[in-house]
Amino acid sequence: MRRLKALRAAFAVGIFLLTSMTAALAQVALDLRDADLRRFVEIVSQTTGRNFILDPQVNGSVTVLAPKKVSSDAVYEIFLNVLELNRLTIVKGVGADRIVPIGVARELAPGQKVTLASGGYETRVIPVQNVPLAEVTEVIRPLLPQEAVLSTVPGAGLIILSDRRENQQRIASLVAQLDKPRGQPIETIRMRNANAGELLQVIQSLEVTPVGASLSADRRVNALIVSGPRQFRERIRGIVTQLDVPQRAMATRVVELSYANAAVLADVVQQTFEAQNADKATGIATIVAESRSNTLLITAPQDQIQSIIMSIRALDRRPSQVLIEAVIFEMSVENFADLSVQFGAVLNDAVAGGVQFSLQGRPTLTSVISSTLAGNTANPGNGGTIGGLKRNGTNGIGGFLSAVASKNSTRLLSTPSIMTLNNQKAEIVVAKNVPFVTGSFATVGEAALPDKPFQTIERKDVGLTLEVTPQITAEGTVLMAIKQEVSNLTNSSSAAGGEITSKRTINTNVLVRNGNVIMLGGLLENGSGSVSQKVPGLGDLPLLGALFRGKNASKNQRVLLVLLRPRVIRTDAEARRITREVARETRRASLALQPIDNGQYPKTPAGGFPFDGADLNQPFDAGFVDDVAQTRDFPPLPSRLQFK
Repeated sequence: MRRLKALRAAFAVGIFLLTSMTAALAQVALDLRDADLRRFVEIVSQTTGRNFILDPQVNGSVTVLAPKKVSSDAVYEIFLNVLELNRLTIVKGVGADRIVPIGVARELAPGQKVTLASGGYETRVIPVQNVPLAEVTEVIRPLLPQEAVLSTVPGAGLIILSDRRENQQRIASLVAQLDKPRGQPIETIRMRNANAGELLQVIQSLEVTPVGASLSADRRVNALIVSGPRQFRERIRGIVTQLDVPQRAMATRVVELSYANAAVLADVVQQTFEAQNADKATGIATIVAESRSNTLLITAPQDQIQSIIMSIRALDRRPSQVLIEAVIFEMSVENFADLSVQFGAVLNDAVAGGVQFSLQGRPTLTSVISSTLAGNTANPGNGGTIGGLKRNGTNGIGGFLSAVASKNSTRLLSTPSIMTLNNQKAEIVVAKNVPFVTGSFATVGEAALPDKPFQTIERKDVGLTLEVTPQITAEGTVLMAIKQEVSNLTNSSSAAGGEITSKRTINTNVLVRNGNVIMLGGLLENGSGSVSQKVPGLGDLPLLGALFRGKNASKNQRVLLVLLRPRVIRTDAEARRITREVARETRRASLALQPIDNGQYPKTPAGGFPFDGADLNQPFDAGFVDDVAQTRDFPPLPSRLQFK
């Protein structure tokens, strides 16, 4: 294929040479297909009579299709276009022109006394007088080829461009169209507080005035005269707005707070007004909190002091309170039943054989007979028991029948109530502080008794704990973060030692409308189990099989229910009304629980709640001390408190 292309190229060159030699009117017919570029340069040189020096990097192929004959000048123009497509250019010389890559052309100097023609590579200086140099270069840079070199002299307003002459003419024409004098608008900026002459010196020291713009001061009218581009004028207006401010007089005020915390409120207000004055060099407000008297000391510009005080008054409002009423109901029932028969024979004061079962809460036959033979009273356990022992010397027979049914029930009803401020955590604990042994140590010396024994004890609250943080929303609902725990002792011990406690915990966040009731937890537990033991075969006999088997069964039930109701209290009237309601309910409950006085000595003291909700401003000890017991010495009681 390469040979075929070479032959075609040689054939095309031969045809072109033959045609050019026989042309009568200096017309040339071009029909080149994949011809060698160096051969094409040779053809152009012979046609135009020009001398060319080729750079070693000049290579490639060319295809020129010209259906009609062209003149020698047209051949040269076609030649320049071919060079441009191959990223080549001509550097003019005195005796010969150099054909080099465009990237190399900027490093070569043209020959002296040469008038540059089209297609040459040159470096030109283009002056810019009326528009900013950066704007012009921003426009022309995308229009240049990759090999072109563009540099600027900002101080002199000059553009230095190295490129082909055709591009030079195109760029120079474009710069001439852009670099036309434009009338700069003039703007007057009057000062209200600052001095125009002093402000002019400040702005000039910033060196922000571009070429072609001007800035001056008119002291008669105290104004700045600005002439220049729109961006420059807008920038000057922004600087004047920041600096043309009045000299602020500072003022100091003391504000007493009624409800808010001074330290917390001082930080909030300080941060707010610091953000507002972030762009101002002077007049920063200072707020200091005095915790002992809960007051704020404010130092701020005179025009801001009143807005700061109004913000503090708006934040220092009476907080709302929330009364959380809880009902905790827990009931457990444990049923247990047992029936068993145990008997056996005694030979030589020892049990020789029989039927024996090991059931919960019931002794075994061996333990009962051993205790009887030792002369001790046997303990057959709870419930009904019938049995006996027949002895004949060291031999005999004994047995017993036991049956029991038990039921343990526990009912716990707690109604704790707690009141707290909005967004403030509150906690109520109604519990016993129970000690639990966590470890023990004793150093054993030579004596049998331990030396310096001690135990480590940890105390824990066992009972009711309610922790709540309410938040009143704008819609009248209450968002509560609740942590509730109910624990109690089970009166049983673990295998590792120590008493076992039972605990139920609720940790949640709820949203409840004011005055509504919500159920946080409801638990219903059912449990049952049984243990059955028998003698294989004999225990399955009808009727008589009951003598050879034992069984106990248990069934447990537990119910836990937690209800909560938040009540928002915003005014003193609502607080008094709710207090009277609670006092009346408490008095009715205390009278229902009060023991009956049968009139016998000693007299049963009154145990009812002393306040009925009508008058809550009486002394707190009124009615608590029995009048008769106060005058006697069984035992002596302290006197009442006296209020004058």
